[in-house]
Amino acid sequence: MTETSAKEPAKDTDELILTNSLITRDELDEFKAIALKEYGIKLTDSQAFEQATALLNLFDALVKKRLESTRGRVNINTNRLPDVATKL
Repeated sequence: MTETSAKEPAKDTDELILTNSLITRDELDEFKAIALKEYGIKLTDSQAFEQATALLNLFDALVKKRLESTRGRVNINTNRLPDVATKL
């Protein structure tokens, strides 16, 4: 799945133990509520965890890509030519 660990308990329930996770229980519940409200889909904890984690990983990849593409750019304000009037 991801670097994070989601362990399912021995009993046959839909509860996840969110240990070392990118997402907290409250955030998972909020994600489930949004899916229900916006799309009419009732997600299980496992489904919500998988989808929320995938979404977070997507955003992480997009942010990293954006940072990499902007690192090579030159900031016009920091690379100004000296003002000719100050040298006269």
